[in-house]
Amino acid sequence: MKWSIQIGSIRGIPIKLHLSFLIILLFVIWIFATNDFPILGITIGFGGMNISTGLKYLLSTIASVLFFATLLFHELSHSVVAQRYGVNIKSITLFVIGGVAQMEDIPKEPRMEAKISAAGPALSLSIGVVSYAIYYLFGPVSPAGATFKNAALIVIGIIAFYNLLLGLFNLIPAFPMDGGRLLRAAFATRMPYIDATKRAVAVGKSFAFAMGLFGLLTFAVGGLWLLLIALFIYFGGSEEEKATVVSVTLEGVKVRDLMTRVPNVIYVPPDWTLEQLIDVMFKTKHMGYPVQERIDSPVLGVVTFSDVQKIPASERATTRIEDVMKREITSIPPDADAFDALKLMSSRNLGRLMVMMAEDGEMRGIVSRTDFVRAIQFRGIYK
Repeated sequence: MKWSIQIGSIRGIPIKLHLSFLIILLFVIWIFATNDFPILGITIGFGGMNISTGLKYLLSTIASVLFFATLLFHELSHSVVAQRYGVNIKSITLFVIGGVAQMEDIPKEPRMEAKISAAGPALSLSIGVVSYAIYYLFGPVSPAGATFKNAALIVIGIIAFYNLLLGLFNLIPAFPMDGGRLLRAAFATRMPYIDATKRAVAVGKSFAFAMGLFGLLTFAVGGLWLLLIALFIYFGGSEEEKATVVSVTLEGVKVRDLMTRVPNVIYVPPDWTLEQLIDVMFKTKHMGYPVQERIDSPVLGVVTFSDVQKIPASERATTRIEDVMKREITSIPPDADAFDALKLMSSRNLGRLMVMMAEDGEMRGIVSRTDFVRAIQFRGIYK
């Protein structure tokens, strides 16, 4: 993700913080330091304690960091269970609305998906219940009391309340929450995976509509948050449905099944001018080409229409392709899964990939977004 920094790794999984997370962390610290309000018998915040402002902010920082650490544990629990099923975890990123464990792919076997999805809420609810029990076992709390016991109990109470909230919130049967995946896993035991996804997304969108309506009715008293969550659920569900349809439709398809093979690949020499390139683009209707001396020579780079646009029209007759081409080549082997190739293209915002053998670096073909669109449209007829 853009605007993320890596702070370490756990079990070989890179841990990243998004800029939005740092902003919400500072906001939460301020809320805890300047307020104290009871929720379900738990005192949230240190604002009422008879201590210095600096100490309030210190305690608030400790409570905030501990809570967000449990949020990280929530995502790690998903990741640990997924790794047991052989799923590769690219990273865990904490950002403004929570955390995301970026998995290469979630198993489509219902029982596996259910176990992976349930791990996070189960851990959060366990932390919440245990912390809640400790809070009441050693309570009650005197919000104004300037004692170590009061401070520690308020910290524990914050962890208890927000982990219970996190666990229950993630059980809402709507994507992209864990509850949506649990619901899909249940549907998938008795219907095809795409149909199960569409059914689960429909349920989630119904929740989003009801939540959004309630948010509008209570807008003046805090309904804005419900409205934002409703939008998050609605669009998150739509994206999940699209990704699932593409993933299942391309299942079993390899890059070699879609690519244009050498010698049918159209290439351009590095010493051509941009005017010559534009002429080829007009005739062939492609937006990007490998740059080679000959079809059987090494690929020197890739040139696209966006590279041409950066050069003023008055200079295109004298500017050569080698002066503007990208020399860094993103490639994929022909036996790679088509869906993996599509994800690579999306993550790097590319319109095409060179298909090359890892052993010798020789180009075997080229695959474009258009190839994927056609494959999805054609194969979708039979799904």
